[in-house]
Amino acid sequence: MKLLDFILLMAAPLLGGFAAMLFKTKNREHYKLVLSFSGAFLFSITLIHLFPVVFANSHYAGIYVLAGFFIQIFLEQLTHGIEHGHFHDHRENNTYVFALLLGLTLHSFLDGIPLSSHEMLDDDHHSLLYGISIHKIPEGFALVSVLIFSNYKKLTVLTMLLLFSLVAPLAVLFANQLSMANTELFSILVAMAVGSFLHVSTTILFESESGQHLFGWKKITAILLGAGIALLTI
Repeated sequence: MKLLDFILLMAAPLLGGFAAMLFKTKNREHYKLVLSFSGAFLFSITLIHLFPVVFANSHYAGIYVLAGFFIQIFLEQLTHGIEHGHFHDHRENNTYVFALLLGLTLHSFLDGIPLSSHEMLDDDHHSLLYGISIHKIPEGFALVSVLIFSNYKKLTVLTMLLLFSLVAPLAVLFANQLSMANTELFSILVAMAVGSFLHVSTTILFESESGQHLFGWKKITAILLGAGIALLTI
């Protein structure tokens, strides 16, 4: 990855976090639309670009993808699904905030693994970078919203947001070293990251505001736009 790629990956959650500070409102319709767009884009990029690569490099890729899928389910026990739009008011609940930070950190670390500059993923690098970066915007928004609702001081919120924004870039650096030292383990982690992407993106796509499996035209438009732009990367 180039320096500008690292800056983009780091700037995305910062943008979402600053937006949460500026627009302290309970109306999260725009947040949900960004989430739907990013979910559709990430889901499409995963199927179009990552699936063929992952399954071409390992006979056991399906097992690792499945493991990543279930690891994300475990992480949601910590985050309560905040990475795909679930907000919960746990005011002044430090245990919840710590669990949230741990879960989002692990999730973000998995996000960064496939962004390694390894030759296995080089051709699809920028499409995936854009998909993950867009997804990081609502994650940053969600994190800061919870911290604000939990009455944390602004300096503490900014520090946590900054540290969170560093996780995915650091994961990329780690993956770069791992891909050179142990290609097989690197391939396993990429497959697990793909499983995590599948869980998060499909949960975003198939959930609805009403809980009655009905989608508004705005969400459908956001989903189709995300998938359509992903198709342009072929």
